[in-house]
Amino acid sequence: MIKALVGYTLVEGVTPEEYDRWLWEVHTPDLLANPHIDKIVYNTVIKPVESASGDTMQLPSSLQLYRIAEMHFRDMAAWEAYRAWFAEHPLPKERGPAGRTDFKFYLLTEVTEACRR
Repeated sequence: MIKALVGYTLVEGVTPEEYDRWLWEVHTPDLLANPHIDKIVYNTVIKPVESASGDTMQLPSSLQLYRIAEMHFRDMAAWEAYRAWFAEHPLPKERGPAGRTDFKFYLLTEVTEACRR
């Protein structure tokens, strides 16, 4: 599985209520119209954590995020097809994230899971 991880804050002046209304009523349906994405997970940040397991490491608290979104894809071919699909079906600017979302990172990752059995 491949995940795109997107960390962001809100653009100044955009309230969480306004943002979430746009996210659920406009942006999420636009993203899910693309047949190559499996699912989206929205992780709203509660607070930064300042130390790793058992205080083994102190972490900087300077990274402030509103949310980290995960977009799940079957494999790299699905990711590439997702990008190609949007190249052929671009989002109208007024429906996109510009002016609402202040992206801090956007990473493509390969997933390896460890699960309790």
